[in-house]
Amino acid sequence: MLVSTIILYFLAAFGLASLILIGMVATPLPKPEPLDFITQGALQIDQTSQPNLSTFQARDGTHLTYRAYPSRLSKSDHTILLVHGSSAQSVEMNQIATSFAASGFNAIALDIRGHGASGQRGDIAYIGQLEDNLQDLLFELRKENENSRFTLVGHSLGGGFAARIAASFLNKDFEHFILLAPYLGPSAPTSGEGNNAWAKVNLPRIIALDILNRFGVSIGQSLPVIAFANDSSSQKYVTSVYSYRLLVNFGAGFNWRITKSALSRAALRISILVGADDELMISSAFQRELEPLGIDVKVLPSINHMGIVNQPHAIAKLIDTVNHP
Repeated sequence: MLVSTIILYFLAAFGLASLILIGMVATPLPKPEPLDFITQGALQIDQTSQPNLSTFQARDGTHLTYRAYPSRLSKSDHTILLVHGSSAQSVEMNQIATSFAASGFNAIALDIRGHGASGQRGDIAYIGQLEDNLQDLLFELRKENENSRFTLVGHSLGGGFAARIAASFLNKDFEHFILLAPYLGPSAPTSGEGNNAWAKVNLPRIIALDILNRFGVSIGQSLPVIAFANDSSSQKYVTSVYSYRLLVNFGAGFNWRITKSALSRAALRISILVGADDELMISSAFQRELEPLGIDVKVLPSINHMGIVNQPHAIAKLIDTVNHP
């Protein structure tokens, strides 16, 4: 009798928990109002001399896209891989890539899977696929030049992804990581209140899917969990919604303590550039939190969040950071 009662209580508790999780997953995703300074900043990026898209085949057979900018000076073994920010694509990095090529570096601006012309917009197949894609690209680039050296540069959420790579098994493939106004997660002290205007999250759905993921259950991970404040006129070019698995994979992660601990153990060359006028990040917090870890932090005066990818003096500082880490 006691055993039967315990089983009934267990089943009732399991059923209640399941109903709660289902309710959390079913919560609708809020949509933010367009954020003008992001749109205007993107429009200010110089898109002249933009090369056509190139492709490489990932291990799952999908052809992923990037833009290649060979060195305009002598042949170089040093390639700068450029990762765009949230909702963007390779075009965001055109001005930076062009400047690197003019300075004697090869540059590759990526369409991260789920963005631009790489795969299904807003989604990936599994958490960890972005690392696999990056490894596949490095393999292809080394087939062209076995002496290739790589620096990884990421902007905003792409900077968070660069931090993720710096703490991963792929870190040995890069000699330098440069994070431009990086978004290091919702609990990071470097993340400002402006992020609440740029993106709206479905927190109940994220929590429910995170619980399921901890138990090895991947059902529902293709559901949208975050929407970005893009103008309606830009929808053709941007990725305005991410699935759970894309959000989890593209960035530093949700837990600041884990991210900070991983960066402190990385023992790699990591640099951060952030604008003093950044609307989404707290520039002073980068110095306070990350300089003690041995990470070089440069705060650039009169630069905002998008200015770090479109203002000539910010780009010049980035190139100088590569030349003189």
